[in-house]
Amino acid sequence: MKIFNKLATALAAALVFVGAVGTELSAQESRGTIVGRITDQSGAVVPRASVEVVNLAQGVRQSITSNDSGLYQAAYLIPGQYQVVVTATGFKRAIREQVQVAVADRIGVDIVLEVGEATQSVEVTAEAPLLQTASSSSGQVIDTKRLAELPIAHGQPLQLMGLASGVAYTGSATLDRPYEPTHIAAYAINGTRANRSDITIDGIPSTATANANEVTASYVPPQDIVQEFRVQTATFDAQFGNTEGGVTNISIKSGTNSFHGSGYYYKQAPSLFANNWFANANGQPRTDFNYDRWGGSFGGPVVVPKLYNGKNRTFFMYGPEGFKDSRPRNNGTPTTLTEENKRGDFSAQLRGGGSAYQIFDPLTRTETAPGVFTATPFPNNIIPENRINSVARSLLRYFPSPLAAGDAVGRNNFQNPNLLEVTDYFNHTIRLDHSLTDSQRLSYRWSSYDRDSNYNNYFGNLATGESFQFISRASSIDYVTTLNASTVLNLRYGYNRFIRATGNNPEADGFDLASLGFSPAYVSQIAATERKFPRLDITGYQGTAVGGEYRPNDTHAFIGTLLRTVGAHALKFGTEFRSYRENAVFDPNDAIGRFEFDTTYTKQSNTVNGAPNGIAQSGAAFLLGLPTRATLVRQSTYAEQSTSWGFFAHDDWRVSSRLTVNVGLRYEFETPLEERYGRSVMGFDPNATVDLNGRAFRGALTVGQPGEGLFSTPRNLLMPRFGFAYQLGPRTVVRGGYGIYYGFLGQRRGDVVRNGFSRTTEINASSNGGLTFNRDLTNVFREPVLEPLSASAIPATLVGTTTMFFNANPKTSQNQRWQMNVQRELAGGWLVEAGYVGNRGTRLEITRDINTLPQQFLSTSPTRDQPTISFLSGQVDNPFAGQLQITGGLNNARITRAQSLRPFPYYGDLNTSTNQGYSWYHSLQASAQKRFGQGYTVLVSYTLSKFMEAVNYLNASDPAPAEMISPFDRPHRLSISSLYELPFGRGKALLNTPNPILSRIVGGWQVNGIYTFQSGAPIEFGNIPFTGNFSNISLSSPTRERWINTTAGFNTSNAAALEQNVRTFPRWISSVRGHRLSNIDFSVIKNTAIREGVNVQFRAEALNLFNSPNFATPEANPTSANFGVVTGVLNYARRVQLGARVVF
Repeated sequence: MKIFNKLATALAAALVFVGAVGTELSAQESRGTIVGRITDQSGAVVPRASVEVVNLAQGVRQSITSNDSGLYQAAYLIPGQYQVVVTATGFKRAIREQVQVAVADRIGVDIVLEVGEATQSVEVTAEAPLLQTASSSSGQVIDTKRLAELPIAHGQPLQLMGLASGVAYTGSATLDRPYEPTHIAAYAINGTRANRSDITIDGIPSTATANANEVTASYVPPQDIVQEFRVQTATFDAQFGNTEGGVTNISIKSGTNSFHGSGYYYKQAPSLFANNWFANANGQPRTDFNYDRWGGSFGGPVVVPKLYNGKNRTFFMYGPEGFKDSRPRNNGTPTTLTEENKRGDFSAQLRGGGSAYQIFDPLTRTETAPGVFTATPFPNNIIPENRINSVARSLLRYFPSPLAAGDAVGRNNFQNPNLLEVTDYFNHTIRLDHSLTDSQRLSYRWSSYDRDSNYNNYFGNLATGESFQFISRASSIDYVTTLNASTVLNLRYGYNRFIRATGNNPEADGFDLASLGFSPAYVSQIAATERKFPRLDITGYQGTAVGGEYRPNDTHAFIGTLLRTVGAHALKFGTEFRSYRENAVFDPNDAIGRFEFDTTYTKQSNTVNGAPNGIAQSGAAFLLGLPTRATLVRQSTYAEQSTSWGFFAHDDWRVSSRLTVNVGLRYEFETPLEERYGRSVMGFDPNATVDLNGRAFRGALTVGQPGEGLFSTPRNLLMPRFGFAYQLGPRTVVRGGYGIYYGFLGQRRGDVVRNGFSRTTEINASSNGGLTFNRDLTNVFREPVLEPLSASAIPATLVGTTTMFFNANPKTSQNQRWQMNVQRELAGGWLVEAGYVGNRGTRLEITRDINTLPQQFLSTSPTRDQPTISFLSGQVDNPFAGQLQITGGLNNARITRAQSLRPFPYYGDLNTSTNQGYSWYHSLQASAQKRFGQGYTVLVSYTLSKFMEAVNYLNASDPAPAEMISPFDRPHRLSISSLYELPFGRGKALLNTPNPILSRIVGGWQVNGIYTFQSGAPIEFGNIPFTGNFSNISLSSPTRERWINTTAGFNTSNAAALEQNVRTFPRWISSVRGHRLSNIDFSVIKNTAIREGVNVQFRAEALNLFNSPNFATPEANPTSANFGVVTGVLNYARRVQLGARVVF
């Protein structure tokens, strides 16, 4: 053991060194702390009393001494039950039993000593305190019993985050499995957007960076391996950072001195499920699927017979879980070409939908006015047989026939509810805990999961189908040492790797592109080993997709914290470091060739709208072999990294026996994002020039250098925190706080801009806007495709493209949060709480296009302004034709007049970010919790709130974002959860029989449930013509067929759609919302004791017990035939799962 101790000391020294040079940003502590004051019966403090805190399950002891103020602090306690033993000269020995410490808890346990001999003992009998008298932070603990016994789909513990006040779920309720990392973490907390809150496991981050400042849950443990977790919705401790919203701290179970464990198996079957609401209404049968879930946990002391007995010292816990899941997947675009369409016959669409679905012959186009090209229709809406492109004819062999008739124009003729996604999933976690001495403890955790899915084979052949993997690996090590009676040091390191890996249908590997009739010039530019079926995007119809990626995301975290008690002050100092890295290897969709077909060439004129949803006209363009755009990409890899540093000082000041003040300061610094090899666009200089063919083009994009930051980061991120807890009486406490929090700028998935390092060759069927045609599917990519160039050459290659660049001096988003609440403990183990929570967000990031068309050229008419549309959509000679180093696009002979009027007409969109966004949130929150006793427990949480934002420009050229209701606003949210042991059988109030057989039958029954109510989401609208009053849009009694008032002032004519106008209609309106969520999950459990310490549970769980649909938002496009109609649901129909669980 001496060697082991030396190794641990060496590790600690290494971590101290790391801490000395800096460590990062959010010591999200998952363990608890017991604090208190030792006094005599007169109220005088007792200094230098010996305090021993004992983990009752492990026997592990922590010895400390009260200071001159009589205060003591026992920190870094894993959740569980503890005994506090106090001895002092001249006093009887005091023992406080069964002190329950929850995750991230800070509880006050004051001890009053009686005069007497130390050999005498006084056992203090008192229930664990419910009031939070030592902390101003708010949150909700989800304890072991709730985790184990409430009905939870897939055993995924984060589903219970919604039991906390101030939390609203805004993700997809049908993506609730533990390996769907974005949606299971999609909770908006107290005025911050969803996926902006941190998740930690044993204090180590368990998130991966994602898009738009978001994070995903990189690893989620199974419920049986979780001790408990706390949703911290308002934290005023300076140790917390790296989050705009809250923090969810998960604690993994530890082994104990006894061997304990569990095993379970759950089954779901179609016969136990209700039918989807719309499928049932349409007379469709339930979809088929298969689902099996198994797992368990096992832990105890590490014992090697005759060699080592780890009782009271060394413990392990292991938890495996596996899924075998085959379930319906989304059906893509549920429309395909009919057999008549494949022969060129679109007459059925003309008959069913009228003239809007007329297809026009591109070869008949003439210039009827300057820049306006007009075509004549195909007679009877039929393309002659000899006009169908030979490559298109070959591709059509892979297109299946419709599965249904569809609507009048053939839409929705390809719905396949039994299209399955097949998934295998395996999850493992192991935790080891070891007490080196009474003053040194060490713990280690290793976790992993693998998710392997195959899905999206819409066509049932090699033209479609994808593989998808999530691979998660995580480990952490933690060292705690008590340096002296008043000082404790904690050092931690954690690492997690989250890999996204996708690929095409393996049957398509090595596909013979020449067999489709593509030209040898095109085929020869695709390596034989990389050939696959090409990608086809046909507006309104199901297409094909190929490609893949391998994208590992790594997070390293080093954390060091020093606790010291000085007088009435519990001081905490810390320093932390996080490193975020992502490396990606791509086989993109466009690497084989991507062909886009829409209504551009088959509508009547280039200045009018195409057919609704592209039906008929885009299909006709495909048959004619005229892609609006064909692209082939040479994609580079990337390696991006950012790091963040944090330092904090915090004081929990016990001002008096009634008042505790929490005050602290945190400083954070984030290094700029960098790309290891310099493969990224960096900025844009509007005054610099790029020389092309002897001509200077104003406005130059700049390129990063290897190891160079892509932007500057602020260095003034100070975050003061203040809070207090004032005990009005033995059963009432008032708490409040204020704090500042910052988000992060750094590495997010694919943040680096690889334009130029990855180059796109673009081919257009027409180089003059559709007046004449010189390319089709038979002769695309006949010239050499564009290859990536060196960094020095890239600014020139970017002229003529659409790209993004970094804001050179971005600001980090800031949130100011404050709260005031009152807690009251009632008789019977009830705790009620009510209060106010507010949040003000500033400097929020918004994307804007600096090369947008100036508003002076746009129409201000509330109705469609056809003269302006025709003027701006008209074609003009391109003064830059042939001078740019790109193919197609802005290098063509003609461009639109709108393009010519842009500030930099030789560029497409030039997108960057600003920090003009802001938000505000106000809420009233209340909760009531009944501690488990008398056979039941209850938790009720309610939030009344309003969440406003200004984070979107209605028009790209607007000087400021528009103030609107947030899409994450949910004014009302109520959750009620309960566990109830029915009072039947031995030892119960009813049917208390000595008959063992009868007692086993009638006893051990338990019912549990969760009720959730949540307001609907605001409905999102586009740029639409509206001449009415916003207050008239919503209906008091909406129906599925008429969810909103479609006659409130909307123009529903397709010909009236707005274009080239100054938008005034908001994206979201507070009073116009989708369907509310009202859901009950319910379970029945039968507990049967096999023998002492062994219990068998048979479980039946009904998720969405009453099969209540949560309708999706209605169609919000006034020109759609389904305008105002609800066509889908957001939740599952009732799911019943049966299970058996053994606990020992």
